[in-house]
Amino acid sequence: MKRRTLLKAMSSLGVIPALSYSSLSRAIVDGGHEGPLLLQIHAEGGWDVTSYCDPKVNQPGERPITTWSDTLDPVGYGGIQFAPFANNAWFAEKYHQQMLVINGVDLQTNSHTTGILHNWSGRNAAGYPALTALFAAHYAPTAPMAYVNFGGFGSTENLISYTKLQGDPGGIAEIVEPNLQGRITDNAGYEDGHPIYFRQPAELSLIEEHRQARLQRLQARGQLAPREAANLQVFSEATRTRGPLKDFAAYLPKAEEIFARDEDTHNNLKAQVQVASSAFAAGVACAADVHMNGFDTHDDHDALHKPLVQLLNESIDLIWTLAETAGYADRLTVVVGSDFARTPEYNSQQGKDHWPIGSVMVMQKAPSWGSRAVGLTDGVQNAIAIDPVSLQADSSSGAIIYPKDVHQQLRQLLGLTDSPLVARFPFNNGAGFQFFGDLS
Repeated sequence: MKRRTLLKAMSSLGVIPALSYSSLSRAIVDGGHEGPLLLQIHAEGGWDVTSYCDPKVNQPGERPITTWSDTLDPVGYGGIQFAPFANNAWFAEKYHQQMLVINGVDLQTNSHTTGILHNWSGRNAAGYPALTALFAAHYAPTAPMAYVNFGGFGSTENLISYTKLQGDPGGIAEIVEPNLQGRITDNAGYEDGHPIYFRQPAELSLIEEHRQARLQRLQARGQLAPREAANLQVFSEATRTRGPLKDFAAYLPKAEEIFARDEDTHNNLKAQVQVASSAFAAGVACAADVHMNGFDTHDDHDALHKPLVQLLNESIDLIWTLAETAGYADRLTVVVGSDFARTPEYNSQQGKDHWPIGSVMVMQKAPSWGSRAVGLTDGVQNAIAIDPVSLQADSSSGAIIYPKDVHQQLRQLLGLTDSPLVARFPFNNGAGFQFFGDLS
């Protein structure tokens, strides 16, 4: 049996093979970030929440909304229901206590560009940063890779610079530490757990001496803008011969532990997760956006969506597996979302088109608000107004959930409400939802 066939069979049974990930067991680099962490997953293209976390069965007199509901019922765990589709049952059973599902979020658009902007900034017009950028600028503005972005929405609004990472993790190791013998990708370059370098310590010291001299000459000119001077100093600290960014190379996965691009969906989401986890474990980053695409299934919807959902669930499982291995699970928040959702019916190509009413999933380790779904939709995926406090249906004085309401609550959950940075990007006229209970 091929290795991939075996892994897929094991994952369908809820069994993920154990890998050593020995690099993650290292202590955080000196001066590294040890505070809260945020990872967001963008399922780009518009996921079908009726086959995921807001399951819908076919309604009398309406066109079919899901094919699985011809023979199956939604699967319930705690206060959450999932569709019996792909590997959802395994995923929901394992993680329902760690998650809050927010259904009935009105993205107010069928445009991918606007939906992405709205979902990840909380505003359907340009000018607001991604939550990850805001988070990184608040908690770790001087970390070498405070905000890591693998694609999708990544607006910073000049709060902080992001580190754009794409491609093979081994290639990233070469960029981070080009002097490391073996480049990590062939698992050479280490002796008794310590890195071996191409250049000798005396040579590295000379290089560092000249680098510092150049920095001092630039600073002595007195013509640098404050931000330019600050960025130059941060760059110097990050790239010094023995600094946190150099040490980060030792945390990246070994060659045999790097997940290959998924053959069915052509996504490398698991490899992105591995790199983000390495950055968290090292303490060089505090926020990351990982990204997968393919959810824009206008034809052959079920066949194309199933492997995407399976990969998404497996990748979330990998996130928490690595977080536990590295010892930062209790500091991590995971947010999962998409551009919008898909129509509550199939088109003539057995696909589904764009639909504005979607969902957002939030996860932490052992939260008080876990195993719950909030927000309501009717049988054909229309949003229902709810009371902001009781979260029960209220057609007379209730409110529809918009992305700004989700972001307001996430800001409060993440301890950002009183940050002076947040004051620059307010959300006005919010309904005051209490998705996570009373966080005051």
